[in-house]
Amino acid sequence: MHKNIGRLKEDEFVYALNNKKAGELSHNMKHILREMFGFFEESDIVKCGLVEHYQKPDFYIEFKGQKKYVSLKSGSSTVVAEEGIKQFLAYLREWNLSVDGQKTLLYYHFGDGTMDGSGEKRMDYRELIHKLAPRIVELNKELNSNKKFVKEFIYRCLFKGTQERNVEADFIYHGDVNYGVVCSKEQIFKHVDRRSWDYMDNLHIGPIQFRPHARYANTEIKREEKRWKVDFWWARLPADLDYIAERYDG
Repeated sequence: MHKNIGRLKEDEFVYALNNKKAGELSHNMKHILREMFGFFEESDIVKCGLVEHYQKPDFYIEFKGQKKYVSLKSGSSTVVAEEGIKQFLAYLREWNLSVDGQKTLLYYHFGDGTMDGSGEKRMDYRELIHKLAPRIVELNKELNSNKKFVKEFIYRCLFKGTQERNVEADFIYHGDVNYGVVCSKEQIFKHVDRRSWDYMDNLHIGPIQFRPHARYANTEIKREEKRWKVDFWWARLPADLDYIAERYDG
């Protein structure tokens, strides 16, 4: 069985770090250790291993008596999470999303004029955005008015996932073993506190936008279950992580 590309990249980190002395590591691996653990001796030993069972973190680094969990992002993909529309809506209700906001979300998700996907014609994106424009403006205001909620949602998407029993990631790393950017939860939350995303027209919560996994506009429905999933993506993830790493202390 062939491993997927993501798992191969995770394996590269384990191979590069596990059971190595800090002094033996590449410049980039030393940079990662300094960002996560601070000062170290060249003789300090590093442990590294994979995190199994579809958790948010992909691997851990154990060093100087501490264990840090890392979520690895690489390439051009900026999707950070996905879940069922019903589960997402239930989560938003916990944060007191208005009834009108819930309706807008479902109209946008299914794009067929219904809140359950039973409509005969599914609109393409441009037509849908034009039709729902006033409602989307209001929903964006509602979703982004509470910074505590925005940070909790980002924590859920990037670091924890939807299950309470999940292992929590401590850092996001974008790149590969040769070069990358590492950001902590604290750095990302500082960025969220100090920024506004009012300029974004798409439905969003902070920097994270969301859309149906498959709306099947102007085409036949191939897999019905895909219509009930939501994708979350951070459109400028690599550039923003670069900025966050430079701008904010961990």
